Amino acid sequence: MAAPKGQGAEQLHTVYASPGTVAAYRKDGHFPDGAILVKEVYEAATEPMTTGTVSHAEKLKGWFLMVRDGRDTHSGDKLWGDGWGWSWFDAGNPAKTTTVDYKSECQGCHVPAQATDWIYVNGYPPLKR
Repeated sequence: MAAPKGQGAEQLHTVYASPGTVAAYRKDGHFPDGAILVKEVYEAATEPMTTGTVSHAEKLKGWFLMVRDGRDTHSGDKLWGDGWGWSWFDAGNPAKTTTVDYKSECQGCHVPAQATDWIYVNGYPPLKR
């Protein structure tokens, strides 16, 4: 990521989608049940370069996972709701999620993206319809 001025990025994200997820979203604007999205989150380092202020991935922080559940098959589970399973996994201990309640720990950041199935699709060119 490069920026013409400023401090650069605090984090860099790489997002992975399960097979068929992108094509399904582009077809009708919704993620299919069972779709899995994984956001890999890195701390970023920023430094001046000939192209401007450049941010690059430095240290892996962890992964944010979402699993589409449009039928609400996990009602009552605090990691599931609003059509998704939501969980954060720290890089230091990826075997167990640190998330205990998606509403207080995850959903707040996604409110502006509610109209697009809680996903910031405008940040991912392959999802543009």
